[in-house]
Amino acid sequence: MRNKSKMKKMRLGQTIVAEREQAESESSRMLARKKAHRRQTTLILIVALMLIILGLAFYLGMKELAIAPTVGGDTVVDNYQVKAEIVDEDRQDKISGRVRTYVADLERDLQGLGLKLIKVTLPSGMSRALYIDIDGRQEFYKVDIDRNAAVTAEDIWRMTRYLEEKDLHPSYVDVRVEGKAYYK
Repeated sequence: MRNKSKMKKMRLGQTIVAEREQAESESSRMLARKKAHRRQTTLILIVALMLIILGLAFYLGMKELAIAPTVGGDTVVDNYQVKAEIVDEDRQDKISGRVRTYVADLERDLQGLGLKLIKVTLPSGMSRALYIDIDGRQEFYKVDIDRNAAVTAEDIWRMTRYLEEKDLHPSYVDVRVEGKAYYK
């Protein structure tokens, strides 16, 4: 009987070596968990770094696209060359790249709406305003380069339709304010 009670305490088939192996396996499991945790943390850091690099590359790429290269005085935007005449009333002949890009975008957007931009005037003493002449129209349009070119083109198109419907012949139409147009 005595032997049976000792065997119950030691469990059947268990030896001192088995207890030591169990303790070693616990230690190795803890080390494996720490190693897996380090691997997971490293992977997260690498993925975050890759996302930051991709975001920076995308930002710099978009910044490059926003700058329009000039070739021989003509503006080229996405291989689009401005066809309209650009006149500076101050006679400085230093038309900024921003204005050239805006004119290129506006000309392309108007062309998509069936209107042809023939002349752009930079009025004297005004830095953000442009006067736009459309082929076949007697009035000119006052536009602001701070507005989106596509929205401005749509406003011009709507005003040309409105003036034709009402048989109006103003000297100019001001479309510098979004959602409103004034004519005189």
